[in-house]
Amino acid sequence: MFRQLSNKIVLITGASSGIGESCAKIFHQNGNHVILCGRRVEKLNLIKEQLVSSNSSGKVFVSQVDVSSLESIEKMINGLPEDMKNIDILVNNAGLSLGMDPVSSLDVGKDLDAVMDTNVKGVFRVTRMVLPGMIQRNSGYIFNVSSIAGSMWYANGSAYCASKAAVTAFSDVLRKEVVQTKIRVTNVCPGLVETEFSLVRFSGDSDKAKKPYNGIIPLTADDIADNIFYCASRPEHVQITTIEAMANNQASTSVIYREPVENK
Repeated sequence: MFRQLSNKIVLITGASSGIGESCAKIFHQNGNHVILCGRRVEKLNLIKEQLVSSNSSGKVFVSQVDVSSLESIEKMINGLPEDMKNIDILVNNAGLSLGMDPVSSLDVGKDLDAVMDTNVKGVFRVTRMVLPGMIQRNSGYIFNVSSIAGSMWYANGSAYCASKAAVTAFSDVLRKEVVQTKIRVTNVCPGLVETEFSLVRFSGDSDKAKKPYNGIIPLTADDIADNIFYCASRPEHVQITTIEAMANNQASTSVIYREPVENK
């Protein structure tokens, strides 16, 4: 069951859709103040309108940021309102994958840079900006959204798997570095979750984007946000170090039972 968790300042990257958007909604509806961060400011403002029109007492602030850019992150942190600078909960959610090419034909220029700069450097940099304040206040919670692909690697996913393995390692190291504080760190490792992720991976090709979810009921963004909020609402002495959540009928990145499609 959930415990009361309200009046916390929650910064969420990649909040314009998917898991980030769902996290914003569940934290806000429980009376917390959310900072919506992402590149698509128009979408962030629409989400803000929805949240503000609800019955929640939580505040909402929108910040356009590209986590692959250190300059953009610094501008975002420096632009926070004074009453929202002391971040209690950080959800490092922004991430992406581009294509499914083998190493022999991988774009080791633009595509590889985009994945590593967003998935790895973005997590490092945002955390680096927020962590000192948490250490000073001796409180805080950091959620790093990784993936089961960070430990269950698959062919044709080298860049994405490597980036999420880095996030998993980062989470473990960070937890050890703040062990003397009351700061908690959870590594979040979802399996198949149907969001815009697959559509981005396949450059907007909706047919390819739907294929990974054929024959199985995947997780939703709300499922993962629900798990994150559950962890955040635990008593202060309880630290859930890892969430590994997969859809029923999924056992790993590659072991999935799919219901056969009947011929019509």
